[in-house]
Amino acid sequence: MFSTDPVVRVKDASIFQDHNTILSNISFDIQKGEIVYLVGRTGSGKSSLLKTLYADLALRMGDINVAGYNIRGIKSSEVPLLRRKLGIIFQDFQLFNDRTVDENLMFVLKATGWKDNGKMRARLSEVLMQVGLGSVEKKMPHQLSGGEQQRVVIARALLNEPQILLADEPTGNLDPDVSNGIMKIFQQINNSGTAVLMATHSYGLIKRFPARILKCEDGKIFDSAIEQIELTADY
Repeated sequence: MFSTDPVVRVKDASIFQDHNTILSNISFDIQKGEIVYLVGRTGSGKSSLLKTLYADLALRMGDINVAGYNIRGIKSSEVPLLRRKLGIIFQDFQLFNDRTVDENLMFVLKATGWKDNGKMRARLSEVLMQVGLGSVEKKMPHQLSGGEQQRVVIARALLNEPQILLADEPTGNLDPDVSNGIMKIFQQINNSGTAVLMATHSYGLIKRFPARILKCEDGKIFDSAIEQIELTADY
């Protein structure tokens, strides 16, 4: 049955890094098919929040539900199941440099339970076409440009048809033209129904591709759906 529940629901949550409270008593929802920017200065809690959403940082206070999983008290055996429903995109790519694009993507499919070789090959081709990379399967990551590597990372994140993409500064190391291309891919993915939560420092990108903004500041989160958010410069 189709659920209208938000894909992310955060209620009265506090985010900790070791013994430091990074964000305190925060609440927000992200609906299915929504695109949301996460902004704030370095150290304001963006990465810590994303890590909590994909259960890399433990949630000690409050409630967070992501793709049907309760993050507080999630069992370690459930974390891989949660992550199959998420696409996680890092700024530094985190590709295996000693494996071809093909092998990088195959590794994820096998690790997430795919068995049928024909179906794996078909899915691999499908996601590469989706990000505009038709013929790079046999290339090593170092043979690709930064923009192409980031597209491979997005393709990898799409393999299991996630409900939401969590992207941590995905255009941080890319020049503006390449960043625009990456954003257009995110928009296409979003138009097909996948929610996107993207941490970014780039005010220029937000101006070119406007969407809802969550701003981390002074241990709180401000939501452009509720109040006016001032963005005066790139963070």
